[in-house]
Amino acid sequence: MDTPREEELNDPKMPLLEHLVEFRRRIIFVLIVLGVLFSAAYVFHDEIMWAIERPMLPFAKPQYDTLTVPFMAHLKASFYVSLFLAFPFALSQLWLFIRPALYKRERALVWPFLIFSYPLFVGGACFFYFVVFPVAVEFFVTFDSNLVPSLRIDDFMSFAITMLFIFGMVFEMPLVALLLTRMGLITPQFMTRNRGYAVILIAIASAILTPTPDVINMLLMMGPLVILYEASIIICRFVKAKKRVEEAT
Repeated sequence: MDTPREEELNDPKMPLLEHLVEFRRRIIFVLIVLGVLFSAAYVFHDEIMWAIERPMLPFAKPQYDTLTVPFMAHLKASFYVSLFLAFPFALSQLWLFIRPALYKRERALVWPFLIFSYPLFVGGACFFYFVVFPVAVEFFVTFDSNLVPSLRIDDFMSFAITMLFIFGMVFEMPLVALLLTRMGLITPQFMTRNRGYAVILIAIASAILTPTPDVINMLLMMGPLVILYEASIIICRFVKAKKRVEEAT
């Protein structure tokens, strides 16, 4: 195997201590930005909490059982928003830290992740919040009309944040396919040949991940995943064709 040329490196080698100093500097930048965003988000903590509570408000008011829960809930909601907004900056700082140690072909694998991961994650989170979340809340709250809902705000927020994260990660499928294709681990032919198995796995994953066990909500989850799988095949074909052109030249 050919060894990559030294001139492909973006920067000369650095001692370990300098790497640690640089890493600490990047972390400090991220923490400063996170602190600024948290301060800005807390100004709108009432609006943020309303957005979190909105799906349950037609059915019940959120409740709490300890004195500090309302204050901590508003702090957590503001922190989650600031973390969500700071994520692209944190990724850019990570990229700036590792970039000097990467070869050109390795940098070509990383940049699509940096550019597309956040929009895909946001798309998945928005799909859950606007499509799946309201239906899920209505299903659970109205499942037994003889029971009166007593929804604790901290439990409800944990459920919402967890599902937002899961849906956001699931929507990263095309990006994962792109990276695996660039690494030579999968091919469009492989994905096309195993489409039937993929649909079965997507159906199982949808049944597990969907917060409500009914068919309608399962299909709401399954439909976008099948579309994302087909989009992944198209992306794989494009990447494979581009890779053949690069190898030919």
